[in-house]
This record gives sequence, structure tokens and C-alpha cells, in this order.
Amino acid sequence: MVTCQEVGHIFGLAHQDENSDNTNLKTYMDYTSDPTSNTKPNHHDYDQLDAMYGVGDDDGGSKGGGPPAGKKKSSSAPGNDVSQWGKAISTDGKGRPDLFELDLGGGNKFFTHVI
Repeated sequence: MVTCQEVGHIFGLAHQDENSDNTNLKTYMDYTSDPTSNTKPNHHDYDQLDAMYGVGDDDGGSKGGGPPAGKKKSSSAPGNDVSQWGKAISTDGKGRPDLFELDLGGGNKFFTHVI
């Protein structure tokens, strides 16, 4: 569960609840006193990933293990075109850009980490 939660953080997910006495949200991004059912993302996690990465396609289908069918692609998230990611602010060990920063205005920024 800890490994899954850390991978969730890598992809930008935050904890949904840090109080283990609250109702179990059935996601590995939830702290709970009974983690046996917290073995995968829940609908909220998929919504967050969709908002960040736009993983659904326009006809509501699902691509490659993404969110459940019926999800629509977010129009607000940057796509796969590097020109939408903003400026490169970091490079990997081979000198390739791996972190981009997009200024959304009003002090808000969107970061894209390329693996």
C-alpha cells in the first residue's frame, strides 16, 4: 500500500484523507486503520488524473487501462504536445527536459513531469 501511495504521489495525487479514524475511502491515497480494501485508485483519483493528464478520449471511452468507461477527456489539462507544457525547468541525467512549468496566471502554475 505504501508503494502504491508513493507512486500516486509521483503522478501528482494527494492524500484524500489523513485521519485514519474517518470513513475508509477505498483508495491507496487514504489513511485508514483497515487498509485491506485500499489496493487501487478510486473514482476521485481517476478524476484527478484526468484533470491533470486528460487520460480519457473524446467519445467517453477508455484508453489503455485509464479511468472507467464514460469518462470524458479534460479540456483544461495540457496534452501530449510539448508546446503546451510551458518552459523546461529541469533535465534528466542525459540532458533531456523532464520537468516543465506552465504559468496559469494569478500565482497558479501547472507542472508536467516527463518520465
